[in-house]
Amino acid sequence: MRRRSLFLVGFLAITVRAGALDPIQKPLAGKIILLDPGHAVKNEAGAIINPGARARHGAYERDVALKVAAKIVPLLEAQGAKVYMTRTPDNPWRYARVKSADNRARAIMSNVLRAQAYVRIHCDWNRSRSFKGYTTYYYRWGSRELAKSIRQAFVQRLPTHRDNGIHRRSFVSVTSRMPAVLVELGLLSNRNEAKDLGSDAYQAILAQAVADGITNYFVQHS
Repeated sequence: MRRRSLFLVGFLAITVRAGALDPIQKPLAGKIILLDPGHAVKNEAGAIINPGARARHGAYERDVALKVAAKIVPLLEAQGAKVYMTRTPDNPWRYARVKSADNRARAIMSNVLRAQAYVRIHCDWNRSRSFKGYTTYYYRWGSRELAKSIRQAFVQRLPTHRDNGIHRRSFVSVTSRMPAVLVELGLLSNRNEAKDLGSDAYQAILAQAVADGITNYFVQHS
């Protein structure tokens, strides 16, 4: 399998891994999916302008998001998808003058690629240390079914974890033309959940949940 890196709008680093597709056995054959592991943005001087959250004495949101996204890629490719990432383990930082410019660039990227799904990966933070759970967000009405599918996959994969539901928020993406969803994987401010989020095994479960949700959505709506 061949890997190549492309640098497009806003100095975003993305990766394409292409393989042979079997349209009969692979439900995502021909689908283009953009995964956006959040944060990790630097300006031209190298200063971090969008660091994301951090667990108390623990994991950084930007690292958890990237590791989970990287684990999602082969799961979707196995179903026939062509998967892009806004940053990769080899290119872990994005560059922009300001945070808002980076957000716009990623939405433009999804449109340029003509992706059929744009999934943003994040971790949450709350002043209350007892608050926990995963949350699914969408903005445009056409994104709601994808959000519902991803949420249901989380319910099935994490039956003992708190589901904070689906919410409509403009910060997901107002300019992307395809279904777009933002997933908060859990709370870094919750001590136990932060420990889980930093675990490779738990990250694999989260990745499988996201991949299941995306796959199920296209199976039901293709």
